[in-house]
Amino acid sequence: MAKEADPAAVVETIRASIEASQRGSRRVRAHRFRELFGYQAWSAQRREHVEKLLKEAGIVVQPGLGEAGRDDWLVMSMPTLPEIREEHREPRPPEEWFVHLEQVRLNSEREVELHFAAPLFRELGYREEQEAAGFGFTMWEGVHHHRAEADLLYFADETHDLEHGQPLVLIECKAAGMKPGTGTGQARSYAFWVKPAYYVITDGDALAVWNYQGGAVPDVQVIEVRRADLRDRFDDLYSILNPDAAAAVRKDKIDRLTAK
Repeated sequence: MAKEADPAAVVETIRASIEASQRGSRRVRAHRFRELFGYQAWSAQRREHVEKLLKEAGIVVQPGLGEAGRDDWLVMSMPTLPEIREEHREPRPPEEWFVHLEQVRLNSEREVELHFAAPLFRELGYREEQEAAGFGFTMWEGVHHHRAEADLLYFADETHDLEHGQPLVLIECKAAGMKPGTGTGQARSYAFWVKPAYYVITDGDALAVWNYQGGAVPDVQVIEVRRADLRDRFDDLYSILNPDAAAAVRKDKIDRLTAK
């Protein structure tokens, strides 16, 4: 019978191993992770206690402990996330705008892009000249390369160029009814080459915002908002995605990555 370990000591050992890793992350099967704590039963109360300790240590586990199956891989990392300051758009979008965006019919990816994502980002503070629709760029795989195209890419200004411009938010749109997680892998691979502050995946019903971590450690989902809840969650989105906030996050990220 395994002896129960001190959860705080186990978490401290995990933290030290992540810091010592060249990749800045550790990977372990879910059942092996649970065995580290010596619990005979992985109760909800014990899981919540471990999650609290991990959060206090700055450790993010993906997928979440409550979502992972017994044999799933858990990736543990210590991402650098910005402090989100509560901000409000002034003036706030009128009630009629929220009603329209909630009721507009969205079927295809193109409709999600034109009638949901683009209008939303305009209200989040982005000007027309900052928007690059169908932005093309090159992705490399060894000596081979191919052209890819981001549905929407928002820059800090009118310079739509990956070398000289400042890409802030990359958006991958999916057809209505397809959950945002469907496009996570594609959006993450695009972000590796574009280097935005955030990437967003939306099917017009749900919108998930991911903080891009630079490719070394897993990215982190920072917020998910349903279209029906947009009226109540608009300020949350604005605080994260408005151009000034996104530009500050990207600058901090670039400074941190280039300093390594």
